[in-house]
Amino acid sequence: MPKVELSPPFNITRSSHVRYRVGDLDKSLRFYTEVLGMVVSDQEGGVAYLRGIEESCHHSVVLVASEDGPSAECLGMRVASEDDLHRARDHFIAAGGSAEFVERAHQGPTLLTSFGPGTPPIELCSSMPVLPRLLNNFPAQKGGRALRLDHYQCAVPDVPGTVAKFMALGFRPSKYTTHVETGKLLSIFLTRKNNPHDLVLAQAAGPRLHHVAFVVSDLQTMLRAADIAGNLGYGRDVEHGPGRHGPPNGVFLYFRDPDGHRIEFILPPMQFMDPEDVPNAWDSTQGVSLVPWGGGPPQQWREQMTHFTGIEPAGGPLARWTSLSGT
Repeated sequence: MPKVELSPPFNITRSSHVRYRVGDLDKSLRFYTEVLGMVVSDQEGGVAYLRGIEESCHHSVVLVASEDGPSAECLGMRVASEDDLHRARDHFIAAGGSAEFVERAHQGPTLLTSFGPGTPPIELCSSMPVLPRLLNNFPAQKGGRALRLDHYQCAVPDVPGTVAKFMALGFRPSKYTTHVETGKLLSIFLTRKNNPHDLVLAQAAGPRLHHVAFVVSDLQTMLRAADIAGNLGYGRDVEHGPGRHGPPNGVFLYFRDPDGHRIEFILPPMQFMDPEDVPNAWDSTQGVSLVPWGGGPPQQWREQMTHFTGIEPAGGPLARWTSLSGT
């Protein structure tokens, strides 16, 4: 495991947003607002910007209408200042990757970056317009009342190599799983904020986006979203769960949106913030500890993921490793 970098070259503060391409914007908006309970901040032509009811940033999901099929354009992360963007550009280029400033509506200066083949494209921004939080606006709250974006999970063909690149940016591991016989790193949770995850990496062909996770307030709200999904014709798109992740003791429920993008609902995660916190280490035989009850996920949960726009996945099997698969 690489050493944690306590003085990174620039300051990423948290996971921030995702840009999805969708086939039918109206259908997608119905799902994101009525089932997940997100709020539309703006809609301009074929692009819609949504946020959770706890979020004051302008958006955490951008839906872009496209005739080219569903994909994820990039993942978004926040940095502390505009100066961090210039330091980030220098770092990515020096590391053999790419970095270019791009224009984005409703965002401050934005830098689109990549470490290169096999890694997800990351969009860094230093600011967004501030909008009212809707926690106390109860008439505006629908469906699952998604509070805020929490993390992303990506499949990558080289977990150890990708981990080293992100840990050099100050990401800390909160938990990881290794193969019991080979010691090979199979999956890892990395964080920059005060809970266990901003970016999760799992071994499989990639880069591909497995899911984006949102925090909801309680189990009843999670189940309400599933009930509404059933009423609105999305019942078979409630894909997996509810269940419990052993570490960090979180309850989960997975949905698929109308384009197949996977969304996870989780309850508020535990804190993971002090420098002396050490990651939980698990091996591939500890499935009962990782998922203490319930059956394993369906095969489509292991295999089907969102491709990044214009990037062909490479290296490894389609199916990501899971604690109950044993492989």
